[in-house]
Amino acid sequence: MGSRRSGTLSITQMVPAPPSPSFESTVTAAAPSVRVTNPRAAGAVLFLSFVDVFALLPTVAPHVSALGAGAAGIGLAVGAYSALNLPANVVGGILVDRVGRRRVAIVGLVLAALTVAAYTLPTGIGAFIGVRALHGVAGGILVPAVFAAAGDRAGVGQAGRSFGRFGALIGAAAVIAPATAGAVRQVAGTDAVFLGVSALLLLGAVIAALGIHDRVPGATTDAAPPQRPMRALLRQPTLRRALAATIVLTAAVGALAAFLPGTAEALGASPSVVGGLFTAYAILAAGVMLSPVSGRVDRVGADGNVAAGLAVLAVALGLLVVTGQLWVAVLGSALFGAGYGLVFPAVTAATSLVSGTATRGRAFGLFNAAFSVGIALGPPTFGAVAQQVPLLDPLTLAAALCLVAAGWIAITHQLRPPAGPAAISP
Repeated sequence: MGSRRSGTLSITQMVPAPPSPSFESTVTAAAPSVRVTNPRAAGAVLFLSFVDVFALLPTVAPHVSALGAGAAGIGLAVGAYSALNLPANVVGGILVDRVGRRRVAIVGLVLAALTVAAYTLPTGIGAFIGVRALHGVAGGILVPAVFAAAGDRAGVGQAGRSFGRFGALIGAAAVIAPATAGAVRQVAGTDAVFLGVSALLLLGAVIAALGIHDRVPGATTDAAPPQRPMRALLRQPTLRRALAATIVLTAAVGALAAFLPGTAEALGASPSVVGGLFTAYAILAAGVMLSPVSGRVDRVGADGNVAAGLAVLAVALGLLVVTGQLWVAVLGSALFGAGYGLVFPAVTAATSLVSGTATRGRAFGLFNAAFSVGIALGPPTFGAVAQQVPLLDPLTLAAALCLVAAGWIAITHQLRPPAGPAAISP
């Protein structure tokens, strides 16, 4: 398992050492037909998968409104995706480990492409909600497959940097897709957005077929999963901390998306300035994720970056609550991006590192389920509590949750050193 040093285990001690170049070249020479995932292909598929999500965020509501939906119908149409996406994440993770990353990714992309194209067909709200639910299933099985393939390809000592780059790609999708979808909708209507996204997903399926594979570099055989692999994964303290941090992170992101516009507009900001606040957040997040800071996860573990990032999120949200000036709101939004940039690569790298090849799909299924839980429960909970307590800002609750989570992770990390994949191997 590795030697102990000052009561903790480093990530390099938690995972098996990579094969020597001579061994890997020998394996390749003996089996030239074995192909491994191309990291650029995994990045392209992940980017297109999130273009799907972010391009439809500003498109579904006006489309279903044009079908005659009121507020309740719009809410059901928007929420139907997440309602099916969450359980599909867990089921998809199991399928990824059993069937393979490549097959599940291709099926997920094709199914997502068909369902998004089918958004153009319903003339009633109920039928549209049904198609939206099927799209949630497609997305639920797709994203764990791509993350698992990326985790397989990330070399030992490179997981933090690798997932930092993937996080930056997701951030780029979050910036580019909504603006592009809005421009296309204004010129050609919502159906054009749906068909364009569908075409991009089919392109992703072609890229996945060519560039995503199920072999790990240097591996000659696939490890068998342990008994009750989900339970074995959830016994890992490192994974439990990563999942809890993911829920808190996405709850905070949801709170920012729901309540920052009102805060900024109360300071006299125009809609374009409000958009600029989110751009500042996205730029700082991408910058941190692409920086050498993400590589710290590979040297000393994920918990330090996670705790520090959550603390930064708490400070940023606090600034947004107390500010009376717009420039402070810009600073708070940018600081929020820095906190996100610390947390996201750390929790994804931790998820990859505590799982082996045979359980990485399940691990990322749990990760994506945690991601959905935070976004689904955070904003309505913060809003409901704040509504019952006079003068309480929902962002204050989000800041307090981030601060509590940062302290809990720091304390539990000291009490229980992280465990690696050897602990769940058969």
